[in-house]
Amino acid sequence: MPEETPDGRRLRVRAALAVAALVVVTATVYLVVDAFSVGSVTFRFVDEVLAAPAELQGRWIKVSGTFVAGSRAPAGPDTTRFVLEGNGARLTVLAPDDSLPGGFDVPGRDIVADGRLEADGNFHAGIVTTGCPSRYEGRKR
Repeated sequence: MPEETPDGRRLRVRAALAVAALVVVTATVYLVVDAFSVGSVTFRFVDEVLAAPAELQGRWIKVSGTFVAGSRAPAGPDTTRFVLEGNGARLTVLAPDDSLPGGFDVPGRDIVADGRLEADGNFHAGIVTTGCPSRYEGRKR
């Protein structure tokens, strides 16, 4: 077996470093592209959702709005319907009863619903969260 020269070893080391650098660059590019891909969660206000329903339909998004007083109603077994409002626009939300936090239906409460805008025009939420409850309580003296 012939003995390897120092130049041959350097060439192998450089090739290995080039392959390692290529792997790191490829992984970095993949992570950046994945973070901004269409499948990522988009945050919108009610009026923005209703301004571009075709663009957002079927995508998992977060919608922020204000609970409309008196809009809570049953929508089927274990499902509740309510309305969110934002900048004069109103969006009907359907959500499983077990996803609704206690006291979410306080008039004027800020709500964020995570789900999908469906072809029927309703927003089907899987997760519903509210703004800070202390904002809606009277000031303690």
